[in-house]
Amino acid sequence: MEPITTIAAVFAGAQAAVEGVKKAVALGKEIRDVYQEISVFFQAQGKIEAEAKKQEFEKAVAPVERKKSATQRALDIVFMRREMQRMETELREMLIYQFSEAGLYAEMCEERDRIIAEERAELEVEQRRINDAILAEKRRLRLIEKARKERVDAVFNAVVLVVGACISVAIICGIVWMFHQGGRL
Repeated sequence: MEPITTIAAVFAGAQAAVEGVKKAVALGKEIRDVYQEISVFFQAQGKIEAEAKKQEFEKAVAPVERKKSATQRALDIVFMRREMQRMETELREMLIYQFSEAGLYAEMCEERDRIIAEERAELEVEQRRINDAILAEKRRLRLIEKARKERVDAVFNAVVLVVGACISVAIICGIVWMFHQGGRL
């Protein structure tokens, strides 16, 4: 399923949730009766934002062939974001004016911001841990490569020494042979 299609399905769920709250208001229900719809709306809002950020990241990292053009995808996302903002304002006003729960929305926003900040901090800690692990692995690989290079250099030096010694012995043997021959061949 294409990401925009997924977002569209989530968006439709958010619209249905707001409509459910409107119907509950019209029927005179209490705030606890519409908890599920409010929850669905804010979950949808989070999913749409997450998908939009994911698409922005994917677009920056590796452009992928898609059925819709970049302009169409951007328009879909912008439209859905604006519509979600409008619906959130509508939901907030219903909470404040129809349910007389002015503090509920503000409290929910504060709690949401706190949770987002905690999650962001956890992600940063996790990212630092991953980066540290990557750096440690790179250091380990560099040390392994350095040790391998030192072994290769040691073997090369040993070979040069042995070859040099063999050549020296051959030259010395040749000189000794020449002296024993007395200049005769």
